[in-house]
Amino acid sequence: MVSSLDGSVTLRAVSEGLGGPADKQALARVRDACDVMLVGAGTVRDEDYPPYPGGADRQERRVAKGLAADPPVAMVTRTGALRDGHPLVADPARAPVVIVAAADEPTVRAALTPTPAGEAIRWVVAGDATLDWRAAVDGLAALGLPRIACEGGPRLNGALLDAGLVDEAFVTIAPALVGGDGLRLTRTDTPAARRDLTLVSALLADGDELLLRYVRASAATAAST
Repeated sequence: MVSSLDGSVTLRAVSEGLGGPADKQALARVRDACDVMLVGAGTVRDEDYPPYPGGADRQERRVAKGLAADPPVAMVTRTGALRDGHPLVADPARAPVVIVAAADEPTVRAALTPTPAGEAIRWVVAGDATLDWRAAVDGLAALGLPRIACEGGPRLNGALLDAGLVDEAFVTIAPALVGGDGLRLTRTDTPAARRDLTLVSALLADGDELLLRYVRASAATAAST
């Protein structure tokens, strides 16, 4: 995720415009090391999210590391509502994974099955009336997708935080103040509570972007003992 100095992860409602070249390179490296890119439907709609955007060189590097050439996007949704021709569901060869609660599955299937990618979509149904995130993560692992790069938005980040499923945080601090009332990195429905992380790397890039990587404090402690 990328954040302004005053804590906003959006500029005019989208993240585009906050991150510079170093942030985009960092995002590409995270994508090139994961099995699946996890994204909320709101972010998919707001930012016109495509399938994995890596070219031939990046695909070859992934294959050389024993990874699939194209990591799928896993979209979390309650409605399946996307604009006609949305790039995420335009190509059956690059169909997404869709994560839903059982109560929402009929609505979402009805919305996405008619799309070009519809029959090729892989489904993770986790939880009954509401999404069970631990079951969702287990469902992705069962598809051979255990390394998850969550790209937001803030409500999705917050859901994973509440479920205790955030192992690492990659955060770019953009050298800018934007004002407004933009969202923070996480948004939760639970009361605020402190979760400690340990800083494991910091890089000041050209353009004054600060690239930070944190790991969950308990994991960092275990690794050092």
